Amino acid sequence: MKPTIKIFGILLILAGVSLIFVPEIIFDFLDSNKEEFWVYMVAIVVRLVLGAILILSAKQSRHPLAIKIIGGMFVLAALIFLFMGQQNLQEFIATVLTVFTPYAPFVGLVSIAFGSFFIYSFSGRIRKK
Repeated sequence: MKPTIKIFGILLILAGVSLIFVPEIIFDFLDSNKEEFWVYMVAIVVRLVLGAILILSAKQSRHPLAIKIIGGMFVLAALIFLFMGQQNLQEFIATVLTVFTPYAPFVGLVSIAFGSFFIYSFSGRIRKK
């Protein structure tokens, strides 16, 4: 499970770099595909799977409590998306795109920080106290 989390961290870093230098790639992709059913399903399934992986792998990390909390937030977000339905998720994506477009570089830095945190948290050996 550690490699999956590290790959997710790398993808977050790459998305962050994209948001800093060419945010149109991500924003245009989301804007043009927000009405597709697969986007709705991927938003739910990826969050559920990653949340479960983070929760189950938390003890192997350098910061187990933080990883469990983040994993729980992923699962909670997936459940919220599931119950809000596809139409409401489309409206949410449209709103988020409008609000965050001017802040793309800052969002990119946050994405890079989270990706780096995941890689750091699951790298190396954990010292037993």
